[in-house]
Amino acid sequence: MHSQSADAGLATSMVATQRPAAQGSAAHRRGVASGRAARRWFLVAAPVLAGLFVTIGAVGDPAVGEDGRVLYEAYAANPDPLQFKSVGFHFGYAFWIVPAILLAGYVRNRGIWIANVAAFLGWLGISTLPGLLMIDYYDSAIGQVAGVDTTLRVQEVMETMWGVPVIVTPGIAGFVFALPLAAVAAWRAGLVKWWSPLSVICGFLAFTLSGVAPWGTAITTAFFGVFAYSLWRGTRPDHRVGESG
Repeated sequence: MHSQSADAGLATSMVATQRPAAQGSAAHRRGVASGRAARRWFLVAAPVLAGLFVTIGAVGDPAVGEDGRVLYEAYAANPDPLQFKSVGFHFGYAFWIVPAILLAGYVRNRGIWIANVAAFLGWLGISTLPGLLMIDYYDSAIGQVAGVDTTLRVQEVMETMWGVPVIVTPGIAGFVFALPLAAVAAWRAGLVKWWSPLSVICGFLAFTLSGVAPWGTAITTAFFGVFAYSLWRGTRPDHRVGESG
């Protein structure tokens, strides 16, 4: 009798200790699932946010399509809209490039090396290009304090520094190539359909060929929205490789 009672007590104790562990495991699984869902939704939303922010930048730009003295005069005379321009493009470029980094984790078989290259280019782009928008504020401030001629002289001096293109050129390469290559890698992996990389390329062409005008960035947003929809389909937990992206 004593032995049976001891066994029963031991069994009860084991159940009592296992129940919190099981509950903790369930809570852990929910936490992991919610964390993955948040990461996925950030990936899906990023292309659309990129389009929206570059549109804000394009609308605020006081010197669309201009360069040289005309651009610096406009920046010095219009510091308030310039700030919307620079903030918009800063976050627009960041959201534009980050999917190339995030998508690398979804590509595990075919296309994996393309995804690796895209992620590396994405790192080059996102570590450089968004931060370059701070130059706009210096151009505007120098023009306001010392005149546009001084802004032009500062620009001429900067062009003699070899470190400037060493920093800028890889950043531009990351901006241009990271997202299209990431989209190609996702297509090769069976996550998205062939028209997904095409939508990224069309969005980029609308951005550049329009001279970064608001109507061009609006078209970019539409094409990037198509790409975002494809990512939403292709990164679902129940998605099967080769299924409609």
